[in-house]
Amino acid sequence: MSQPIERWRSQAACRSHTVATGGLIWTVSNALTPGAPLEVQIQETFAFLDNSLRQAGSSKQQLLSVQVVLADMRDREAFNELWCAWIGPDPQHWPQRAVYGAQLAPGLSLELIATATRGPTQGGA
Repeated sequence: MSQPIERWRSQAACRSHTVATGGLIWTVSNALTPGAPLEVQIQETFAFLDNSLRQAGSSKQQLLSVQVVLADMRDREAFNELWCAWIGPDPQHWPQRAVYGAQLAPGLSLELIATATRGPTQGGA
């Protein structure tokens, strides 16, 4: 029997920012203030991701994979510093992660594309 699909609508037409089925969640996150300084956009993106995961019954400790899309790859080190502070020191909570550059919507410096599990955590959580 197939699992029901849950969708959390985006503010943009014709798309969802989060989709879940069974024990898996797929979500995308970006800043709410395009054009804001990089650090502000990163913090807003993390907050949006935290909220999306919480709505779907998960948390950053249950992330499996995160793709980081930067509008400017020169921002990678600044992102990494804030990432480490946000994700925390426990390697049991570190997802697989890739960073790449791409042209984003006007004013956006980054976007996160994440896959997570939901439900009870295992292994150190």
